[in-house]
Amino acid sequence: MKRLIILLLLSSTSFSQILDTNDFLILEGESPKYFYVLTNNGYYISELDGKNAFNEYSEEFPKSLNVPLNTLIPLKHNFQTYLLYPGGGLLYSFSNGSIKRIDRSFPHRNQYGAYFFSYKENIYLIGGYGYWQTKSIITKFNFNNGDWEIVNAVGQQPMGLDQGTYFLLENKLYVFDFISREINTQKEVRNKNLYVLDLENFNWKKLGVINDEIEPLNQVKGFKRFFKSDNKLIFTYSNSPKFFVLDIENNSFQSFRDEILFYKSDDQFIVKNNSLIGPIKNTLTGEIRIESFDAGRIYDFPIIEESYFYRDKEEFFEYVYFALFFLTLLIIVLSIYHKKVSQTYIVDENSISISGLSQQLSAIEISVLSLFSKNRIVLNSKLMELFMTEGKTKDYAVKRKNKTLISLETKLKKSFKVDFIKKQKSRGDSRRLAYILNKKIRLIKEFTE
Repeated sequence: MKRLIILLLLSSTSFSQILDTNDFLILEGESPKYFYVLTNNGYYISELDGKNAFNEYSEEFPKSLNVPLNTLIPLKHNFQTYLLYPGGGLLYSFSNGSIKRIDRSFPHRNQYGAYFFSYKENIYLIGGYGYWQTKSIITKFNFNNGDWEIVNAVGQQPMGLDQGTYFLLENKLYVFDFISREINTQKEVRNKNLYVLDLENFNWKKLGVINDEIEPLNQVKGFKRFFKSDNKLIFTYSNSPKFFVLDIENNSFQSFRDEILFYKSDDQFIVKNNSLIGPIKNTLTGEIRIESFDAGRIYDFPIIEESYFYRDKEEFFEYVYFALFFLTLLIIVLSIYHKKVSQTYIVDENSISISGLSQQLSAIEISVLSLFSKNRIVLNSKLMELFMTEGKTKDYAVKRKNKTLISLETKLKKSFKVDFIKKQKSRGDSRRLAYILNKKIRLIKEFTE
């Protein structure tokens, strides 16, 4: 509680102005030292040190200005203040103590909830809702003929931009947290992506998905506030004491909790010299005060969370590339393993088998393969020991050995489509023969001799 009181004293300045009407409009003013508060009966020139002076308008309101003042959208452009009719179309200027109409258009009623902004020598209106559709259109005011013109955009254009959060940084306009409505059902769909519009060539680009930690605020009902401070975006909702400070250049955000600076202020506000100026209404008396808060003091509040703002494409592709690399490596390892396993044959007492394939063999054929399960090279003399029979000649044993090897190789070739054993002369002594097991084959013996 003590910390809260200290922050209140630090955040509030000595400025305070009481209003006796709910229909008013706060304007920035030409000088950093003062601002305007327009009412139906006249306007205030309010200085930041607390002084204010009431003045009557030098001219009557234009007849076309038939809506409450607080529904107009103000914009400061090239030291001139402009007021946009709700929904677009009619455009007014406030100067020399009067409101004058400067357009030759009509009430479009096509871009409610659009974003009104200035870039270089032009003023634009982007997005909005009208005639049962959310719009992504960009319109520019032509100061020469007093009408609005459509600006053609290209690229990854979002489908509908209503009630979005916007951030203008150099020649880039960033937008997120906006609504699109289905034409048939009028069902609201909250877009979860961050988009950027290059204002030099009006090319749209989708940057990535917003952090889920920000998404819960989208479900909070109430008006949205956002403004630029020190090349960062500060945004929050009226019914939530939680607010965010976004650093788009470093793709990061910090969240804070504040019961004073934003939570109790109205949707009308301006920023002058890093001070947030807006109305606060006493719920008991109904009294409205224009208060000033030092926006720089928001960093005195404890940080609730700090994280990335959006998951960008480069990071996404890094994950994709890593996944592809890992998958490729896994395929290679599994291929090597499979290749090795596919060449391993199991020899038991009656047969040889691999991966569901099996071939029945005679006892002598099993004995031959058993020799190759111990050594890949078997000398002819060692092999002859299997075929030598008491009372029989050596020539008989040779014929029997050759016949057995031919029969065995024929069976194995037919069953497994691979050569098993081949004969060659010994490298050390050409008179000696040796039999060699195919180097791509491995034999494992699984029986007790």
